[in-house]
Amino acid sequence: MDGMLDRRHLLKGALLVPLAPLAAGAQTQAPPPPTIAGSGANAGPGALGAFLQISPDGTVTLRTTTTELGQGTHTAHAQIVADELGCALEAVRVVVGQPEPALRLVPVNEMYTGASFGVRVWEPRLRRGAAAARSVLIAAAAERLGVPAGELRAESGRVVHAASGRALPFGELVEAAARLPLPEQPPLKPREERTTGRSVQRPDIPPKTRGAAIYGVDVRLPGMLFAVARLPEVFGAAIESFDARPALAVPGVTHVVPIPRGLAVVATTTWAAMRGAEALRVTWRATPHDGLDSAGVSARLREALDRPEAQRPRNDGDWEAVKAAAARVVSATYEVPYLAHAPMETENATVRISGDRAEIWAPTQHQDWCVRDVAQVLGIPPAHVTMHTTFAGGGFGRRLHVEIAAQAAHVARAVGRPVQLLWRREDEFAQGYYRPAFAARMEAALDAEGRVTGFAIRGAGGSIMYDYRPWLFRNPNFVDPFALQSVTDTRYRFGQAFRAEYARVDLPPKVWLWRSVGSSQYGFFLESFLDEVAHAAGKDPLALRRELLAHDQRALNVLNTAAERGGWGTPAPAGRHRGLAYMEAYGSLCAQVAEISIERGELKVHKVTVAIDCGDVVNPDAVAAQMEGSVVWALSAMKHEQVTLRNGRAEQRNFDSYRIARIGEAPMVETHIIRSGQPLGGVGEPGVPPLAPAVCNAIFAATGKRIRRLPLAGQDLTRA
Repeated sequence: MDGMLDRRHLLKGALLVPLAPLAAGAQTQAPPPPTIAGSGANAGPGALGAFLQISPDGTVTLRTTTTELGQGTHTAHAQIVADELGCALEAVRVVVGQPEPALRLVPVNEMYTGASFGVRVWEPRLRRGAAAARSVLIAAAAERLGVPAGELRAESGRVVHAASGRALPFGELVEAAARLPLPEQPPLKPREERTTGRSVQRPDIPPKTRGAAIYGVDVRLPGMLFAVARLPEVFGAAIESFDARPALAVPGVTHVVPIPRGLAVVATTTWAAMRGAEALRVTWRATPHDGLDSAGVSARLREALDRPEAQRPRNDGDWEAVKAAAARVVSATYEVPYLAHAPMETENATVRISGDRAEIWAPTQHQDWCVRDVAQVLGIPPAHVTMHTTFAGGGFGRRLHVEIAAQAAHVARAVGRPVQLLWRREDEFAQGYYRPAFAARMEAALDAEGRVTGFAIRGAGGSIMYDYRPWLFRNPNFVDPFALQSVTDTRYRFGQAFRAEYARVDLPPKVWLWRSVGSSQYGFFLESFLDEVAHAAGKDPLALRRELLAHDQRALNVLNTAAERGGWGTPAPAGRHRGLAYMEAYGSLCAQVAEISIERGELKVHKVTVAIDCGDVVNPDAVAAQMEGSVVWALSAMKHEQVTLRNGRAEQRNFDSYRIARIGEAPMVETHIIRSGQPLGGVGEPGVPPLAPAVCNAIFAATGKRIRRLPLAGQDLTRA
C-alpha cells in the first residue's frame, strides 16, 4: 500500500478520510488516471482529491474529482461508499472537490473527467476509504460498548451489537473515531455481501427534470455582467482591426474587451451581449490556409497513406512475405470526416475576482487546467483560485479544453465585476476541437482455404495527443495512443503477420477528444473491413470473427451473446437485414447486432442488440443507459454529422446545417450485461465504436454496397 490511509483530519468532530491511489500497476490504460490532492489535506504527491467525511449528524459527504456530465458517476460513487461504509444511499452526498495547486505541474496529477475513468478508477479507492472509515467507527463503538470489535457490524448508518441489541449511530462515534489510526489495509466486504450491482435511481435526475439543477449558464452572482465571445471564422486567424461602436450602440452593451483569439462583448443581459457580438465589426488577418476545403483535407489524408515513412507501433511477423505468399489479398480504404461535439450547453465560465483571489464557476471536465489558466491570467497563486464545478449540459470530451476560463478571467479583470462569458453556437461549431478527419488503408492476406494469414493497417489523420499533451512529443519515439486506438491492442489474431502504422497529418482545425476518441473511427474501419474479408473468404461474418478470437473465451462470449440475442443466423423479419460488429475500448468488450431496413433509399435502424462485458457492475441501469446513449450518439454521427470546410471555414455553424438524429430515428436498444468478474471497465464510451460498422454491414447485406466513408447522408443506399 502507499501509506496514504494513515492520514487523518479532525474537522469539528467530523471524520475526514483521504482516499488512496491504486496500487502500482493496477491501472494500465493510457492516458493515466487522474490523481490530485484535495484542498485542506496535508498530502504529498500521489494523494487523491476525493475525501470521505462523516459529520456528527451522520451525513456522509464524498468530495470527488469527477464532474457529473449526465453519465451517473456521482450516483455510482455514492453506491460504493454507502455499500462499503454501511449506510443508506440517501445519507451520502457527493460534491466535486478542489484541485491541489502543489501538484499541478506534474502532468499525471490532474483533476479531470475523461477516458471512462469515472467509476472504474475510483471504485477500489472509494471502497478502501469507506472500509477504513468503517473500521475506526467500529473500533470506537467497541470501546464505547465494551465488546470485541469482531462482534460489531456497521449497517444502516449505525454500528450494531446484535447479541445485546445495542446500536450507536455513526454521528455519535465520529469524534472518537477521528482520533484512531486508520488501517493501511482495511478489510473489504466480501463480494457476496455487497449491495452494489443493483440498479438504483439517480438523485440528479429529478432536479434536472424540474429545471432546478444548476448548470454553468444558470450561475448568477450579485453585480454580474454577461459576455459573449466573437471569435474568428477561419482557423487560426488573428484580429487585424475592429470597430466597437456598432456593438456599444446596442442597448445594454457596456464594454468590448480583447480576449485571446478574439473579442468579448459585455452587457447587462446575455441577449444584449449576443446582439452586440453580431454587430461588432471585425477584420481578420489572412492566413496561409484561407483556401482550405474538405477536398483538400481528404487529399492530404490519402497522400499520407502512401508516404514511405510512418510510425509503426506493431510489426509482428513478416507482412511483406505473408502478403506475397497469399492466395488472395483483400484491400480497402475508408475515411471519416471532422465531427463536432455539439453539446446542448455551449462553452461558458463565470469568474469573480476579489483582490488577489478569484473564483470560477464552470461545467468543466478539467478543473486543474481551469485553476491554472485563471491564476496565470491574473498573476496570482493557484491556491488563491477556488473552483466551483456545475452540472454540464453535455461534455463528450469537449470540456477537457478550458480556454473559456482564461477568456472569462480577462473580461472580469477588464470590467471589474463578475462576468459570465458564453460562446455562441456559431463559434462552438467554428472553432475546431473536432474529432479528427481520418483515413485508413487495410489489407488482409488469405490462404487458399480462406483463412486470414496476415493483416496490415495504416491510419492517417491529426494527432489528438499533440494538441492535448504536446510535451509528450519531446520524445521523438512517442506514439499518440489515440492514433491507432483499439487496433494495436486488439484481441484479434491475424495469423502470421500484423502490421499497424500511423501517418500524422497536421491541419489547421484543432482536433480533440470526442466520445470514444480514436476507437470511434477504428471501430468503423476495422469492423467494416472484416466484413469485406469474410465476404471475400466466403464466410459468415460471425464465423470469421470467431476464428480470429478462437483463443479468447471472454471476447467470444461477448460476440456470441450479441449474436444469439440479436437473432444472428435466424430469419429476420421481412425486409430487414442484420449486421454485426465487435470492439474493445476503455477496458470493456462490446458487440452489437443492428437490424435495419431500407425503403426507397432511406435507412431505418429498428433494433440494436448490445452485449457489454465491463467486468463488474455498480449500477446496471446506468450501464444500460450509457449503451442506449452511445447507440444514438453513434447513429447520429454515422447518418448525418460532418464538419465540412470551405475557404478555411467550417460550413456548419448551427443545428440547421449540422444535423443530428431526431427522436424518431432512435432504434430500440436491448442491452445484455455480462458480469465476467474482471476488473471494472468503462461504459461511457465503449458502446460507440461498434454501432457504425454494425449498421453499415447490415446495409451491405441489404444492398450489396459497401459504405467506406461517412456520413451516410447523400449516399445512394438503393440495391446494387
